[in-house]
Amino acid sequence: MTYYDMHSHILPEMDDGSKSVEMSLEIIDKLRAQNVKNLCFTPHYYTNEESMDSFLQRRDKSLQKLLPYLPGDVNICVGAEVYVTDYLFNNKNLEPVCYGGSKYILCEFPFGASFKGKTLDYFNTLQNNHGLQPVLTHIERYEHLMSDESLVQNLVNEGILIQTNVGAFKGFSQKRRLIKYIKRGYIDIVGTDCHSLTRGNPDDYTEAINLIREKCGGEFVDHIVETSAEIFTPYKR
Repeated sequence: MTYYDMHSHILPEMDDGSKSVEMSLEIIDKLRAQNVKNLCFTPHYYTNEESMDSFLQRRDKSLQKLLPYLPGDVNICVGAEVYVTDYLFNNKNLEPVCYGGSKYILCEFPFGASFKGKTLDYFNTLQNNHGLQPVLTHIERYEHLMSDESLVQNLVNEGILIQTNVGAFKGFSQKRRLIKYIKRGYIDIVGTDCHSLTRGNPDDYTEAINLIREKCGGEFVDHIVETSAEIFTPYKR
C-alpha cells in the first residue's frame, strides 16, 4: 500500500521547516523508504502576518527550487497550513491555499481555541460562504478537543475532517485518546508535520500506521488512505 503525508513543512526555506533543498530531499527519502510517496507540501500561511499574494509568490519560488530534484516516483500536492483569522476572508478566492487548489483547506487555530463561538463561525464561513471543506490540523494540539469528546463529535457532525500527526502516538495518554478517537471514526487523515529530520520525525510514520492497524483494525488504515486519496490533487510537473 502506498501512503500519504497530508501535512508537512518540506518546502525549502519557506517557513520554520526545511532549511535547504538537501534537507528536503533527505526527508523525502525517509518517507519513500516507508512507501509514503504521496506528499502534501503545506507551509504555514499566517493570514494575520502576510497577504495571500505574498505567500503564494514565496511558495512558488520555494517549489521551483525543489522540483528539479524530486524523485520520479513521488507525487506531490501543494497547499498550506492556514492559520484562520478574520484577515483570511479579505480574499474572495481561497482555493489557491487549499490542497492542490481543491475545495479542501487545512486549518490551524490557536492551541487554546475553545471550538465554540467564533471558531465555529469560521468553519461555517468556509463551508457556506466559500464552499470549502475544512480539515482541522493536528487535533492533539488542542487541549479542549482532547479533553472533551463532545466538542469533537460536534465538529464531525458539522462535516469537519480531522488530521492527526503520526508523532502524537508516542505520548502514552495522548496515544490512548487518539486510538479512541480513531475507533470512534473521528480521525480522517494523518501527516508527519515534518519540519526537519528530528522535528516531526518522518521515521514515525510506519510506527503510527502499524499501531493504528494493530489497535483499531485495517479498515481504519484503509479509511485514512482512502480519505487522503480523495483530498490529494497531484501537482503536474
